Amino acid sequence: MKITGKKLAEALSALGKLITRTSPVELHQAVLLEARDGQLSLRTVAQDESLTVTIPAEGAVDFRHAVHYAKLRELTRNPAGTVTFMELNDGFAAQLECRRKIVTHALPVLNINWPEAEAAPAEAETAALPENFTALLSEAAPLVNRNEARHQLRGIHLCPEGIAATDGKQLLHLPLDWTLKSPVTLPFPLALLTAKPEVPGTLTVWKLKDIQFFKIEVGGFLWSGKAVSGSYPEWRKVIPEASALNYAIAFTSEQAAQLTGFLKTVPDHEPFHAIELNVVPGGITVIPNNFPDMELRLEATVIGALPRVVLALNKYILLRMLQQGYTKFRAHSDGRIPVIAEGGSGRYLAMPIHILPKHQPEKETSEMENIKRIEHTETAAVEAAEPVNPMEELNHSIEDLRGKLRTLLDESALLARKVKEAVLQQKQREREFVQAKRAIERIRMAI
Repeated sequence: MKITGKKLAEALSALGKLITRTSPVELHQAVLLEARDGQLSLRTVAQDESLTVTIPAEGAVDFRHAVHYAKLRELTRNPAGTVTFMELNDGFAAQLECRRKIVTHALPVLNINWPEAEAAPAEAETAALPENFTALLSEAAPLVNRNEARHQLRGIHLCPEGIAATDGKQLLHLPLDWTLKSPVTLPFPLALLTAKPEVPGTLTVWKLKDIQFFKIEVGGFLWSGKAVSGSYPEWRKVIPEASALNYAIAFTSEQAAQLTGFLKTVPDHEPFHAIELNVVPGGITVIPNNFPDMELRLEATVIGALPRVVLALNKYILLRMLQQGYTKFRAHSDGRIPVIAEGGSGRYLAMPIHILPKHQPEKETSEMENIKRIEHTETAAVEAAEPVNPMEELNHSIEDLRGKLRTLLDESALLARKVKEAVLQQKQREREFVQAKRAIERIRMAI
């Protein structure tokens, strides 16, 4: 049975995502090779998952052997050659032929009681998968936190409305027109994402003794196992109504590429990595909240109401939105509900960051208003000798109080900004001191 080294390397790369090399269970480090009808199937089994990759091959020899994954991996060091599996008098072996050089590798056969795949019952539900199904899983995968304490969020949710993924801070919904009626949460599909088969397939879902099982067949890949138990969060309730979003910011593809390049130059700053999208006349100004000296001006299209608060998003979430083709951001002017990004394969939601913006484009206007209030107060003092209506005097007093409050708020915002900058500078000096101290210690050790 002969196959190309490239095909074997691709299959082993996907199978390796389920292999546990440090496991004391030999089954979890093994691959079952089964040749039949001119095809070679490679199967591996994890704790709750199973993956079978079928490759077209040359030859009519049939065999069924379990071998170590590490032994097979040695055959793909040079994937340019061909690999021939053969039965010998003294065992099972693989012959590697590359550049007219032939090397034979013995493959010790493992005596393993290989478990049979869970068969789907007749009442199992089957739904057709689109050709770009694995590409959609690739878009949803970055939103999955595999270390999440809530194990339901460690997978990708499939439901009648399509694909949903969330980590509790962001949500992606990819609509699909399919016949699936039984929701199922897949474990993180690392093996399928590694293989990336872009052909139509089928999804089968069934229950057995209150345990939900799934099976996905895409091309030569068969991935099956237990679904993630528990109820997935009600993600539909998080999506705001269209009428609740009263303004939108839209970028062209060139502007999105320019913004993506700018975000990659912004340094990290825990914990928010906040990026402000300030609406200004003629477009928006993009300013990192913790690095106000960095600024990008874009002539983006702003539609709807004028926002009353600055829209601030996490840098990595915003970057992922742009990289997946989302160029229109719909939000509420008060910034209290999720932002919906559109333009990609579905809807991408994220909560705005509620922090004090460092950039205040209306500050000059505020100062001019304060000057006008001072002039108004002086004029009122000169005309105090004239009889004044008590109600008008009360209104003037209220206006003066409002002016003082606005001034106080501006000064407190400025003070808070200076305090943060001082703290950052102090931390930087402390880091430089520690580095200098370590350098001196290394010099002393060297002397």
